[in-house]
Amino acid sequence: MKKGHWSYTAIALIMALSTVLGACSSGGNKENGATTGGDASNVPETSQASTAPANTGDSGPPIKELVFPAAFPEVPKAVDASSYAYDDLSKKYELDLMVAGAFNQPVPEDTIKAYLEEKFNVSIKFSSMTGEDLKNAVSVRYASGSEPDLVMFSYKDVARSLFESGQLLDAKEILPYMPQTMEYVTQDYAKWATVDGNMIGIPRYPVFPNNWGYFIRQDWLQKLNMSMPTNEDELFAYAKAVVEKDPDGNGKPDTWFMATAGGGNGWSMMDALKAMYGHPSWNVVDGKLNHPMLDGTTKRFLEFVKKLYDNKLLAPDWYTIGWEPFKAYSLNDQIGMVWYPGWNIIDEQYNAKKKDANAVNLWAPIQPLKSNDGKGGMYGPGDNPGGIFIISKKVANDPGKMKRLAHLIDSMMYPNVNYWAVSQGGGPEIYPGESRVQLNEDGTNVFAIAPTHVQLAKPEYQSLADWQFFGYSLIWQVYDDEPVGVLGSKYNQEIIAMPRYKNFDMNLTLDGTTSTKIADFQNKNEISFVLGKRSLDEWDSYVEEWKKAGGQKLIDEAVEQLQVSKP
Repeated sequence: MKKGHWSYTAIALIMALSTVLGACSSGGNKENGATTGGDASNVPETSQASTAPANTGDSGPPIKELVFPAAFPEVPKAVDASSYAYDDLSKKYELDLMVAGAFNQPVPEDTIKAYLEEKFNVSIKFSSMTGEDLKNAVSVRYASGSEPDLVMFSYKDVARSLFESGQLLDAKEILPYMPQTMEYVTQDYAKWATVDGNMIGIPRYPVFPNNWGYFIRQDWLQKLNMSMPTNEDELFAYAKAVVEKDPDGNGKPDTWFMATAGGGNGWSMMDALKAMYGHPSWNVVDGKLNHPMLDGTTKRFLEFVKKLYDNKLLAPDWYTIGWEPFKAYSLNDQIGMVWYPGWNIIDEQYNAKKKDANAVNLWAPIQPLKSNDGKGGMYGPGDNPGGIFIISKKVANDPGKMKRLAHLIDSMMYPNVNYWAVSQGGGPEIYPGESRVQLNEDGTNVFAIAPTHVQLAKPEYQSLADWQFFGYSLIWQVYDDEPVGVLGSKYNQEIIAMPRYKNFDMNLTLDGTTSTKIADFQNKNEISFVLGKRSLDEWDSYVEEWKKAGGQKLIDEAVEQLQVSKP
């Protein structure tokens, strides 16, 4: 097919953001869109090498001792096919798999299921449904004694309840047979999935990458003869110049530094500025619980926002304007800094400028900023796990079946043999000529499908994409179309690599009602400090009000759950 006739689509992931895996990003996040480009179809050599059968089931697990890594691999690589010599593929098994999907409809012919059944000598019962429906179905099936072999969903509370009732396999029993999966079960993820020394399930890597960061108008920096800001004073100087020195050169006072784009509900785009002054969420310092409300981080953030407001450096409707209406400013040469994913800001600006190739060079990512006293220099914590695999305890009654299940699921993890095969409705292994895969030396990949691919061309086949929720992710996916894809992907990867604060939230399950109440309390009061309706001299009193409104309850819960001292 000709270049331009391929779709670099995160099929079903757009719909799935809120319903499938609960994968989170920073405030106001939008999903990664699609673009076009590409040519020939192929399968990475690493994947082809992994298809070597020769499995006899004679060997033990490839991992003799579980050692959880500190982080994801810098350059992901497929494990060798010999890792699965433990699996005797001559024996056939029945597997019952359930997943939270996006389309959740039967297909006339499930080609992915047929492919896996042939490759793994299994008979598969595959069920996909919305997150809430799956949650209910899993509970019913376990209660009736007809539990599935494996479920992939986002409900850690359900997993914990089932494990504590003695119905789930300790994940440490099956992980030695899953070397690819183990590459991503980090120390923090393992802790997240561990209760009283038992691993209630296998944490999944997120669907969406941590590719949100601040972008600044680099063409304006050049016109203003300024360098990229590195701290709060330099950022304020840039903000002031954006408003006072007419960087767009039209002679009109119509350029501003920022806005929240949150529709009057919190700080949205501006929220990440808090990280200039310290950890923006629950954290631990010297064995004691800490929170930005307690250590001055939130106060200093509000002081900076108030300084911007008092100097009239923010857009006229900076706090009330919503995300989409804000684009009339940001994509029309009227805003100096935005919070965005790398690919999206490049793509949206390019299209807003009627596909002018020069438009892709207007924005550039900025490194995390520091306060004047050297704090900060990191963005907020990365995402929580993208979900959890739970395995029925009954699976262990048949060691051969447990090994087959481990082998099959592990083959879907990035960048193993079936990662692309089961994603986006079926990769090159199933639809040669209709999809294209390129695995790059740095561990990233290009994955494109043709508009004639059955998943796109025939609505009744949309649900083929639900298979991808076992292992698909955009963390390592890049785009090779010009001019948007290459630069957008470069910026995505740059932001992903930027330093971040440690994520303590993943090990917290705080009272939901109180958390919502506190969020509403802060939204109502913090804007009052910025607008001058309340003096920041009253901060200590405000912190006490915050505690009485529910903050103290959350502090007590966090202390207990993180097993640290009180602040």
